[in-house]
Amino acid sequence: MCGIAGIINKKNKDDRLLSVLKNMSKIISHRGPDQAGYLDYNNILLSHVRLPVMDPRNLGRQPMSNDNKIYIIFNGEIFNFKEIRIKLIKLGYKFISDSDTEVALNAYKEWGVKSFDQFNGDWVICILDKDENTFLVAKDGLGTKPLYIYEDQEYLSFCSEIKGFEALKPPEFDPEYLGLNYKSVYDFNGTKFRDIYQTKPGSILKINLETLEKKIFNWFEPLNNLVSINPDYNYNKEDFYNRIYDATKLRLDADLKIGTSLSGGLDSSVIFSVLNLIDSKENSNKSIDLNPVIVDYKESLTTKYAQDLTNLHDRKATIINTELKYNIDSLSYLFSQLEIVDEYNKQIELYKKQKSLGIDVSIDGLGPDEFLGMPIFMPQLSFTYYNNLIDINKINYDFQSDTNINLMTKFFGPMAKNKNKALINFGNFIDTKNYFSDYLPENKKNFNENNFTIKDYIKDLENFNMDFQYTFFKTHCGFLQYFLHKWDRASMANSVEIRSPFLDKNVYLYMLSLPLEMKLKNGKLKSILNDSFYHILPSYITGQKFKQGLPVSKKSIEDLSIKNIILEVFNQQNFNENCWDAKKIKKDYNENKNVDLIWRIVKYFLLKKGFQNRLRNISETKIDFSTVPTLN
Repeated sequence: MCGIAGIINKKNKDDRLLSVLKNMSKIISHRGPDQAGYLDYNNILLSHVRLPVMDPRNLGRQPMSNDNKIYIIFNGEIFNFKEIRIKLIKLGYKFISDSDTEVALNAYKEWGVKSFDQFNGDWVICILDKDENTFLVAKDGLGTKPLYIYEDQEYLSFCSEIKGFEALKPPEFDPEYLGLNYKSVYDFNGTKFRDIYQTKPGSILKINLETLEKKIFNWFEPLNNLVSINPDYNYNKEDFYNRIYDATKLRLDADLKIGTSLSGGLDSSVIFSVLNLIDSKENSNKSIDLNPVIVDYKESLTTKYAQDLTNLHDRKATIINTELKYNIDSLSYLFSQLEIVDEYNKQIELYKKQKSLGIDVSIDGLGPDEFLGMPIFMPQLSFTYYNNLIDINKINYDFQSDTNINLMTKFFGPMAKNKNKALINFGNFIDTKNYFSDYLPENKKNFNENNFTIKDYIKDLENFNMDFQYTFFKTHCGFLQYFLHKWDRASMANSVEIRSPFLDKNVYLYMLSLPLEMKLKNGKLKSILNDSFYHILPSYITGQKFKQGLPVSKKSIEDLSIKNIILEVFNQQNFNENCWDAKKIKKDYNENKNVDLIWRIVKYFLLKKGFQNRLRNISETKIDFSTVPTLN
């Protein structure tokens, strides 16, 4: 993976912006510590920091062009790039490098935005077209990789991470968004920061560099790309198995060392077992280390299962168990890296250990929960079954079928008399209450579902079952993207690229399209995943009846270390210089009111402090920036 940044100057030429751009890239240099490049053209500046997973030669340095007219900067991977490359060679294209970036560049030159339909991968692509004097930003159909836009009267800037904008204009909290409940309001394109928003999955932002006119449109419509599902469950088990096997194999193409992690849960165990199966069958010569890294912690229910599965495949696990230090410096760094204020240090420690073992690419099991069901999703998914019953009830009563009514009553009791269907109101799933309202200026914005990505699909989704509507809501409107971006930042903090076979477009669209009865068959959660790999997984994996991910580290609000941090933050002058009412916050804390909320506000202060520290310390970051020659 890599890091991209850019600045479009809306006003007069500003010679200092090149230095600003380089500082932006230094702040996110953990995403690409090996190569860096920049381009200064008229009113736009582009920069790129690279982790050269494919073709580590300098030929892959970006911004990349082969005609001095169209330039590309790229974050992510196109896993089927060799297949596309063959097509382009047949059309007369010549290639200088072995990178997927050069394939993406030539594919765009040949097919324009329609080239994106051919890409199977996780990516953000930016294209500068000098002839058209346009610049576009495009994101893959699932929105797996983060990209943020900052815009004011002077600049339109973009960056792979929010912290990069610290070099341009320090991000300021937006009181309209700061106190929204991130656990339920995750699917909007705004952020906690003023004038900073996210690009949507499957979207294109195109900018005319002369007029600064912007157009935003979708290149990908997931509802138009659903998979036809065979009614035969056994057929689908085999189909699902093959899709995941192929997707895993496709992700083993890299010029750097590949590794994996293992939790002992179903998802990671499937990927780990498939990796070992591929290794035994294909005799790959690639540099692959299948000795997994396992994160252990006090509450873990699966560490033993992970160890047992490792031993089953004659591998040797590296087990880590680390504690988060609760002080201002460690929390500021953690929050600024994750760009959220929850103590998810275990993810960062996982990839830190992998990097120390020489691993640059990790094949992981992220993704299937949101498509196949999680325990907390069960009530919403059950609405489909409920509505099916209502339809039967209405038919029985319309036809005055007393025998059927009596039989239904015998089995379903009072529910057999119900004739009112359940309807999904997405507003019920979006908590727009500002829980910092006591400490922020009065909110003027009234949020509803029209402020969120779901509004783009509400009309079309009416024709789908409620379980599909809810699954789509969770996978394409922000919940999954919030989760994936958090893991992206945790891995890239250590310059490790995540590849998840479950996010392959031939897999995730298949999971989205599956009917509910294949996801919850015989009372088993994620039944088709479980049953598809039953023959290569031990019973202690397939028989699990619990769900456990890597939890947040958490101390009691009464812990002395937290109290000391709060008091130390209160004594810092710049705590008073934010959008919150610092005087009231301090008063309430002294009176032991809203202590949990106040601790969360303090954590936001530490997040911003972490951003500032990164800018302050960029002199320690050494990057060899180069203007990039044209490939020819």
